[in-house]
Amino acid sequence: MFSFEAMPVKFVGLLVLFVWCTVWCVYELTRPRQDNFQRVSNSLHLVMAVVMLLMVSRPVWSAFVAVVPLPVVVAFFAASTLWFAGLLVRARRGSDRSILAHFAGHTTMFAAMTWHLAAMAVKRPQMMPQPSGSPMGDMGHDMGQPMGGAVPDPAAWLASASAPGGILWVFALVGVPFMTYLLVAGILDLRRAFRPLAAVNDSCACGTGCTCGPDCACGPAHVRLDEVTRELAMASVGSGPSSEAVTHAVAQPVGCHEERPVGTPVYRMSALADFAMNFGMFWMSTGLMTALLPFFSYLSF
Repeated sequence: MFSFEAMPVKFVGLLVLFVWCTVWCVYELTRPRQDNFQRVSNSLHLVMAVVMLLMVSRPVWSAFVAVVPLPVVVAFFAASTLWFAGLLVRARRGSDRSILAHFAGHTTMFAAMTWHLAAMAVKRPQMMPQPSGSPMGDMGHDMGQPMGGAVPDPAAWLASASAPGGILWVFALVGVPFMTYLLVAGILDLRRAFRPLAAVNDSCACGTGCTCGPDCACGPAHVRLDEVTRELAMASVGSGPSSEAVTHAVAQPVGCHEERPVGTPVYRMSALADFAMNFGMFWMSTGLMTALLPFFSYLSF
């Protein structure tokens, strides 16, 4: 949670990044020819983008968690992490490395979101001292605060929790691999956004209009819909490939979105949306790392 008065650059920057994430996730969810796995995955991405957007403004976030308790939000993203982990396991059967990397990245990203929210669930009530008996005091008790009198002094609790071995120090230590992933992924996403338009490959199975470039493997993900339909029809009458073979080819796991030629406008916008989500989450989470890496405080301005 942030305020424009305390850190205007970070506040506006995160708003811009997460608004773009949300807009693009809506676009992805409306794409045709999605299977059920893609629809669920894109829905989870949209929920993540909206939640991150709500987290930017302190009053907005406070109003949200008053309706949806923070432990429920944490549990939702933990379940979402398991969803993508399941897709990763499913993709291990016959998928290429790009699909495996795709689902591994999403699993890590949702795990990072779960880590962030869990840290907030521990920290937030301690930083909101309210006397017991008031509405906020009762909420604090529901989230683990002791009853009877005011909650401990926030500054004293923060200093104790941030010391080596304290709860925030432990969360920061756990967050090191997540933050490393988010930063590296964000840089790679930005790099993808500026990749040059690939040359047309006339021999590609996608057709003469394919611009997938030298990395195009012309695998199952590139098989055109009319070719798949023709093969299924042939299999149904006992000619051509067997039904089992065709079903195997069609059922290969694919990523969360449709294939996009490298360097095209939609490819660049998708990469920028990925950058906004990964780097935005990294930037948003820097405050949780100051117990272990104090210099991260300079990223909040």
